[in-house]
Amino acid sequence: MLRKLSTYAWTAIFVIAIFGVGIAAAVTYYYFTIRPTYLRILYVNSGQFAGEVTNDFKAWYQGKYGRPIEVTLTLTDPQTAFQKVAHPPPFAEPEAEIWWGGQLPLFEKAHDQLLPYNSTNKNEINATCYSCPLMDLNQSTPTWYAASLHGLGVMYNEHALSLYGLPTPKSWTDLLKEEYEGNISMVDPTKSESTLPFIMLIIQSRMTTNGGVQNWTNGWQFLIRLSAFVNEYDDSEAYSALKVATGYMPMAVLPDSYAYDKMMTYDNHVNFTYLDAAVLQPDPVAIIKRGTYLNEAKAFIDYLLTEQAQSIIGNYSLPIRQDATVSSPRINPFASNFPSVQGYNATFQEMGKEIVKDYYQAWITENHELIKNAWKEIKEANKTLAVNSNVNATYYYRLAWKNFTYAGYDMSRAEVDTIYSETEGWTQNQASYTQEWSNTSTQAYSNAAKNAIKSKEAIQ
Repeated sequence: MLRKLSTYAWTAIFVIAIFGVGIAAAVTYYYFTIRPTYLRILYVNSGQFAGEVTNDFKAWYQGKYGRPIEVTLTLTDPQTAFQKVAHPPPFAEPEAEIWWGGQLPLFEKAHDQLLPYNSTNKNEINATCYSCPLMDLNQSTPTWYAASLHGLGVMYNEHALSLYGLPTPKSWTDLLKEEYEGNISMVDPTKSESTLPFIMLIIQSRMTTNGGVQNWTNGWQFLIRLSAFVNEYDDSEAYSALKVATGYMPMAVLPDSYAYDKMMTYDNHVNFTYLDAAVLQPDPVAIIKRGTYLNEAKAFIDYLLTEQAQSIIGNYSLPIRQDATVSSPRINPFASNFPSVQGYNATFQEMGKEIVKDYYQAWITENHELIKNAWKEIKEANKTLAVNSNVNATYYYRLAWKNFTYAGYDMSRAEVDTIYSETEGWTQNQASYTQEWSNTSTQAYSNAAKNAIKSKEAIQ
C-alpha cells in the first residue's frame, strides 16, 4: 500500500514533470522542426536589385533544399568590400560569406581570401562573352563568377537634349559634332577602373591596319577632341549620372550600371544607349573563404548562374546567359544586335592598359585646359579659312592640326609592345617615358594654339 505523499513531495514531482516535458519539447523542436539556415552578403549594387534577387533565391533555396534560409544584405562600396575581404582584422569573425559586385581587379587582388568553387551550373554558361571572362579563367577551379555584365555607353536626358536642341547620339562619332561641345559629362578614365576601358574601346574600334601594322591615330584624335568637348571631368560616375538624371547635363559617358540605377528612381525621360561600339566588363561574385555558412554560399552561386536568376538580373543589368530575358534598353550581350567590337583584343587590353593609361594622363588629363584652348583657336582658324584663305593661312592651320593630334602619331600598338618589353611589363623606368610624354604634349598643344593664331593672322 502506497504511503501518502506530502504536499511538498507532490509539488516536487509536479515541478520535475513540467521540467521533463519542457526538455522533451526542446529536444523535439531541435531535432524535428525545420529551422532556417543563414547567408550574409556584402553587395555594391542597388538595394532594389539585390533585394529582388535574394528574395527569389530564398524561394529557390526552400524548394531545392526543403528548408528556409535567412539572408542578410550589407550595402557597401567596392573598396570597403575589398578591405573587409582581403585585409580582415586579426582574429575577427568574417562579416559575410558572399562578396557581390565591384571591379574585377579588386577580386583578383583578394584572390587568396576567396574560396575556389566549381558551381553545379558552371557548364551551363560560356567561359567568355566577346572576350569578356564570365568566370575566373586563371585557375582550374574558379574563385569568382560574373553575376552580370556592364557595358560602356552614353546616358542621356531627353528633356535636357530637347532644351539644348540636341539630337540623341547614335554613334561615338556623333559626340564630336559641334553642338555637343560643352554638353558632355564624364569621369577622367585614368581615375576610374570602371571607365578606364573607354580608352582602349575607342582605340581598338577606330584602329586601322596597313600591311599588318596597327594604326591608332584615329582613336587618339577622337579622345583628344572629346576631351575638348568636356568642360571638366567629374569626380565619380555616380555624380555624372546624377547630373544627367536631374537635367543639369544632357548626357554622360559612363558604364551602364550607373544609368540603370538612376533610371529606377527618375522619370522615363532618362535613358541609355551603347552607341555603335561597346566593351563588356564582368560584375563578379565570390565566396569569402573564411565565411561561416559556406554551403549556403555555394548554393547562392549556383542560383545566380541559373536562367531563372539571370532573367531577374536582366531587369537591372546585362545577364551572362544567352537564354535570359532582358528589359530595354538593356541588350542581351549574346544577341546579334549587341554592338561588340569585331576582333577586340582583350589580352592586349590587359597587357597594355597601364601604358595606355599613363599616356592618356600625360597627353590628355594633365593638359585638359591646353587642349580646350588649342581647340578654340583651331575652330576660329577653320571658320576664317572657310571665308577667306591663302597659302600661309592653310599651312599654319595644317601645322596646328598636326600638333593638336600629335598624340596619335606617337603611340601605336607596336610602340606599346616595345615599351612593354623595355620596361619589363611597365614595372621599370616608367618615369623616363612619362616625363618625355608630358614635355612633348605640353609643347605640342601650345604650338597648336600658336599656329592656329598665325593662320588667322595670315589672312588679316
